[in-house]
Amino acid sequence: MSPSAAREDRLARIRLQRLAQLGALLAGFAHEVRNPLSTIGLNLQLVLEEFREPETPRDKRTQKRLATVEGEVRRLQKILEEFLSFARTPEPKLAPVQLNDRLQALVDFHEPEFRDAGVALRYFPGADLPPVSADWNHVQAAVANLLRNAREATPGGGQVMVSAVRDGAHVAVRVTDSGAGIAPELQPRVFDPYFSTKKTGTGLGLPTVRRVAEEHGGSLTLESEVGKGTQFTLRLPLVQPGGDTESQA
Repeated sequence: MSPSAAREDRLARIRLQRLAQLGALLAGFAHEVRNPLSTIGLNLQLVLEEFREPETPRDKRTQKRLATVEGEVRRLQKILEEFLSFARTPEPKLAPVQLNDRLQALVDFHEPEFRDAGVALRYFPGADLPPVSADWNHVQAAVANLLRNAREATPGGGQVMVSAVRDGAHVAVRVTDSGAGIAPELQPRVFDPYFSTKKTGTGLGLPTVRRVAEEHGGSLTLESEVGKGTQFTLRLPLVQPGGDTESQA
């Protein structure tokens, strides 16, 4: 290795160490903030109970202001929880997973909330689908995140389709909605932390899903057309014949 290459390698390791230290620092900070924020939220709820039936204009103004503050506290709590989930997700414990049955069960679980929203949810299993090398707990959370995004993006009367097909050395899990789609200029940014097209979004959901995909040796891609809908594709590697699933990460 040349002196310049060695220097670049050393600097890269230093940058990675600093990023790891910064991530640990931020995660610790978020954890410390979570407890007092929960206390604030609880006490706001108790105060709001006293203004449940406001009698004077002043009481009504106070109730409205307290409700606004409580809503912001809930929003901060959601951001903190998603940040901690993003920062502290453990490494996946890989094992052979048959996706068809698992995904069907996941779709069945979420179908009632889709039905309540007036959105049809269907699963199309893959034919003769080989097992993938995955940590199902992580994959399940990732697909559930994609389902939630699809439901929120799809108006009543629309539909969301989930499918799984073999794609070379991977299985491609696709979540397709019939929503409004994402503008082309916004598509490159949807995987950026804290970027969200939703007013109440934290912008950490899709970065977390992408990280899950990459930690499994797979990928997460997006296709979208304004006025027609959006499709996210989560690719997971197949179990290699005779391979050690733990070494395939």
